[in-house]
Amino acid sequence: MNAIYFSNGAYGIEAASQYYFSKPTGELTKAELAFLAAIPNNPEKYNPLEHFDATKKRQERLLEQMVANSALDQAEYEKLIKSTIKLDLSTPVDLYPDYVTYVHQELKNLVASSEGLGKSLQSTDVAIRNKAEAKLDKKVKKLLNSGVTIHTALDTKLQTQSKTAVQSKIGVNDIEGALVVIQHHTHELVSLIGGKDYKKILSTGHTKAIGSQGQPLSRFSIMLPI
Repeated sequence: MNAIYFSNGAYGIEAASQYYFSKPTGELTKAELAFLAAIPNNPEKYNPLEHFDATKKRQERLLEQMVANSALDQAEYEKLIKSTIKLDLSTPVDLYPDYVTYVHQELKNLVASSEGLGKSLQSTDVAIRNKAEAKLDKKVKKLLNSGVTIHTALDTKLQTQSKTAVQSKIGVNDIEGALVVIQHHTHELVSLIGGKDYKKILSTGHTKAIGSQGQPLSRFSIMLPI
């Protein structure tokens, strides 16, 4: 329950409670708890933001099954299915937008390769390129909504230190900079700072530390034996 996927980037029941209702699980009503329980079976199909009615229908089915298994009496069942479910979305906090943007772009590149979209994405024909980009975006979205877990080499402590270093050492308003740290022995990307105040833009996937081909720019790279 602390790890399963509840769609929209929420992993675990507590994260789902905070995201969809802006309150902890201890404050949820039984109807709200049953509503959340309807999502993990198929996070894409029962995504409340896109398929609310389907999620509500499954919630009622789960409650009906509880009645059939004597885990809920009929009177309470009738009360719960009539309870209004009102989402109160919280704004997710992205602690490492620079790194996440890079990882997201790498994921897109992998999906594009596996789907054979490379040539179409590089086509000079705008119609072909747009069609390929639309197909790629749809594939990536479906993959992310399926609850896939992406493992990275991100060192969160080092990422925080890198961010502080860039912001403190480059204080002049019209000067920007970026930082890439690669673990010497494993060649893994452990930290990436895209600018003094980088904001994630998934549609482009670019930071000042990443070139158009999605590779860290060597002039910003720092090789450290960590």
